[in-house]
Amino acid sequence: MNESTTALEGLPVMSREELLKVALENGGYSTPSLNDTLYLHYKGYRRIENLDKYDGLKSLWLHSNGFERIENLDHLKELRCLFLQRNAFSSIENLQGLDSLVQLDISENSIRVVEGLDHLPNLTTLNLSKNVLEDAASIQHLVECKNLSAVDLSHNKLAGKDVVACITGIEKLTSLNMSGNPVCSKVAYFRKKMIVANKSLRYLDRPIFDNERATAEEWARAGPGAEQELKAKLLAKK
Repeated sequence: MNESTTALEGLPVMSREELLKVALENGGYSTPSLNDTLYLHYKGYRRIENLDKYDGLKSLWLHSNGFERIENLDHLKELRCLFLQRNAFSSIENLQGLDSLVQLDISENSIRVVEGLDHLPNLTTLNLSKNVLEDAASIQHLVECKNLSAVDLSHNKLAGKDVVACITGIEKLTSLNMSGNPVCSKVAYFRKKMIVANKSLRYLDRPIFDNERATAEEWARAGPGAEQELKAKLLAKK
């Protein structure tokens, strides 16, 4: 859909005039390159465009529009936070060049396969909740994202024992949200297995305290009996 078609249909367009208007309404500057934040959410836009002069952006809010394609962002070399949730994306694409990106929110879309993120060297925080990810293969790409530490995969359709092994491959993972996925209830002892397999994990839908990690590791080492004995010992110390 091009700009003229969108305009004819009476839908808002990310024209240069519109971007200037929005920037000024939110305390920004008339010179595009001076803006470090741009709030373009809840506008009803259908295409990401005309951001070429906003090359100083560090935070860009594009959520809750009607975008179907990620595009025209690769020049934003200083961008650190990108909010794309609640749109109509079915794939992750065209994020090349966003070398400074630290946080990406692409939740509440229709993503079936995670892809196109391994060239983001500084990406640490990723929200993929409420998409349609179904199995280990759909999230395998995450192991290629070498600096990821916080990932939200909650309320997808993830199932299968191999999901545990796949997530274990995310080397620097410390925080993970998984609630609302079938794997949490269908894989026996899912939480214990995740804690044991992921040594750096400190949060799995809720905090992982030292005692829980110790008892989970004892369960994996010597079974439920040894786990209960350790729990009793730890409780007696309180």
